Amino acid sequence: MGRHHRVPAGEGSSREAVLPRGGYSRCVREPIYKYRLLDYDRAIIPSRFIAFLEEGVDAPSDWIPRTGRSLGHPGWGLIYHLALSVLDPEEFNLVVETGTNLGSTAIIVAQALKDSKRPGVVRTIEIDPEIAAEAERRFELSGVAQFVEPFVGDSLDRLPELVWGDSKLRMVFLDGNHFHDHVVSEFEIVEPHLAADGLVILDNTYLIAEDREDPRVNGALRTIVSRFGGNLINLPICSWYTPGIAIWQRQPFDSLDPPAPGSFDSSS
Repeated sequence: MGRHHRVPAGEGSSREAVLPRGGYSRCVREPIYKYRLLDYDRAIIPSRFIAFLEEGVDAPSDWIPRTGRSLGHPGWGLIYHLALSVLDPEEFNLVVETGTNLGSTAIIVAQALKDSKRPGVVRTIEIDPEIAAEAERRFELSGVAQFVEPFVGDSLDRLPELVWGDSKLRMVFLDGNHFHDHVVSEFEIVEPHLAADGLVILDNTYLIAEDREDPRVNGALRTIVSRFGGNLINLPICSWYTPGIAIWQRQPFDSLDPPAPGSFDSSS
């Protein structure tokens, strides 16, 4: 894998199960599962396929084999409606995800593309070939395969392929390797290709690391804001194990230029 060493999988997905050279101990704070809601009407899940897989789920031992290490409810609804809210009705919409896992989140975003009837594609990358193959099977079963372009490999090696093209990124979901340097490196690759008001969404923002351990996504967000500025919203009561979903946006409009002189009278 080049820049990483494999270690036994812990709380993260197959992509999480890697350490930077030199390594870190796996000392973490108590995980949190309760923010993934289980007692709800499955009909509100945007994908009927994911809703079917979610039936009867009441513990991680149930949901991990069915929907993988994905967000769960209410995270899926959040991602779906964020996508609907940023997809451009006139331009081709390029969405990129790192950390496909079993494809659940990609299916949700692809469903948003399908439902919106707006042009676009979800490009998603998974490091484990066997898991990637299962995700591809699920894209077909869920009826969204035509909206998804799956890739296999290390995201830092292949992200330039995913962001390639004339279309700016409308939305990016970074949910692969969760160590600080990897998250920041992924962000550095996608940031120049973002639409001015495009979104970068990151999962697992809770500070789960103890002092002197790798600060993971939480620390990466602090680094991103200090280096790139922008607007950051963190939703802490969402997702699971390492809960929290953050939304980063460079700026809220295509341009922040003030109105031309004389074009607006604030006294009226």
